[in-house]
Amino acid sequence: MQQLVRVEMKDGEICCMAKKAFDLFLTQNKIAKFERSDGWVIVGEVPLRDMTRSRPYDGTERRCLA
Repeated sequence: MQQLVRVEMKDGEICCMAKKAFDLFLTQNKIAKFERSDGWVIVGEVPLRDMTRSRPYDGTERRCLA
């Protein structure tokens, strides 16, 4: 199953998108905020991971798959 991320685009549209699409739109600065398990994250107000360095996660998977 593919993981989906719930996002609010800069134009106000709320949608769910695949992680790869999320990463692409995030790097293009088209996402205003996105939802994590602990609530909404406003892009630009909270430090995000470095999108230029792609390292595989080596820990236990804790995300829900939709």
